[in-house]
Amino acid sequence: MDDYYNPKNNFLNNVIEQKVGIPITLSIIYSEIGKFLNLDLKIVGFPSHVIVKYDEETILDPFNHGNLLSLDNLQEILHSNYGDDVEVLPEYLNEITTEKILIRMLRNLKNSYMESYAYEIAIKCNKMILSLSPDSPDEVRDLGIIENKLLHYDKAVKLLNHYLELEPNANDADFILKLIKEAREKITHR
Repeated sequence: MDDYYNPKNNFLNNVIEQKVGIPITLSIIYSEIGKFLNLDLKIVGFPSHVIVKYDEETILDPFNHGNLLSLDNLQEILHSNYGDDVEVLPEYLNEITTEKILIRMLRNLKNSYMESYAYEIAIKCNKMILSLSPDSPDEVRDLGIIENKLLHYDKAVKLLNHYLELEPNANDADFILKLIKEAREKITHR
C-alpha cells in the first residue's frame, strides 16, 4: 500500500470502494463477511498489527491477502516493530472488544491527522477516544500537546498537568514539564 497513513484508510466505506485498507479495517471486513458465512472470525488486537482468528490454529492476516500466520510469523511481526526482546504472549491473541477497536481506529486517525498538521481534526479524534476512555494518560497528554501546537496554552497546561497527575513517573515527564514551562511563559507574555 503506497499511502498507508492516509486517514481515508480508516473509513470502511473508502476501504470497500478502493479495495485497499489497513489491517484493522480489513479485519473488520473479514469478520463481517465471516458472519454471513457462519464463520466465527474474531478480531485480534495483536500489537501493531490487527489480525483475525478462527481458532487457535487458524490465524489470518487480512492485510497480507488473508495469509495464514504461524507462531514464527507472529514473532516476526513483533520483532520488526519492537525489536528482538519482545516475545509472543498468549494474551496477544485474545479477541479485541468493539470499544478497543474504535479506540485503535481513532488513534490511527488522530496520528494520521497529526502527520498532516490537521490539528483541529486530530483534537476531535482525541476527544472521541477520551469519551470512551476518560483517564487514558496517553490521550490526555496527546490532547495537551495538540492544544499547545494550536497555541491554546491555558488548555495545554491544564491537560499536561493532568497527565503528570495520572502518570507521575512517566518516561516523558521531563519533556512534558518543559512544555508546561514554555506554555506558562507564553501565557504570561500575552
